[in-house]
Amino acid sequence: MVDMSDAEITMLLRQLLEDILSLFPKAGLATLVIFVTLLFVKLLNKAINWLVRTSRLEDYVKRAVPEGTRIPVNSLIIFLADAGVIATSTAIVVRIFVPEYTQAYRDLIAYIYRVGSVVVLSMLTFVIIDALVKSMRLERKTERFFTMLSLLLITLLLIDLAALSSEIKLALAIGIAIGIGLLIGVFSLWAFFGEQIDLLLRTLRSKEIAESRDRDLPVSSED
Repeated sequence: MVDMSDAEITMLLRQLLEDILSLFPKAGLATLVIFVTLLFVKLLNKAINWLVRTSRLEDYVKRAVPEGTRIPVNSLIIFLADAGVIATSTAIVVRIFVPEYTQAYRDLIAYIYRVGSVVVLSMLTFVIIDALVKSMRLERKTERFFTMLSLLLITLLLIDLAALSSEIKLALAIGIAIGIGLLIGVFSLWAFFGEQIDLLLRTLRSKEIAESRDRDLPVSSED
């Protein structure tokens, strides 16, 4: 154990106290930024609702997609706007605590915007798929295919955000890429040759039924 003199202990405690006291102004400024952000988001949401209502944007969307979308247009615009404001506010808070032009600052800012881009892309993907399915009146199976495909693509984006080693990320990415290829291949086979496969299966089934009936018939005996 390293022996420390009273002077060194006093100096260490003083340095620790100075570091703690230096955080109070930063914490107060970060709290102010968060409060202003929440107030701005609230006002922005009211403004977006008013603009969507006065411009009748929902009516134009219903003309393009008669059955409407699962997520209202105003909710989608509010979500995208709030995501941008929150990402900017988070970057400002990071700037308060982390010195600018350092590697840690650049990494944190890059990670924040990567997370925001994945969230926005995920939301847009589901909205576009939902609008496409309802406007084209696709079958339920086709809708499930597009949903599964979008989930795999979003999972591929989330892997890049995870704190995993490069080898694990590469293995997961290759596995998901193979899954996407198989999913597209099976869907293409069903879409282009579904009727022929169904007809072939029905023919084989009818033959099996006919053969089973022939085996169940009693054999006639001669007198």
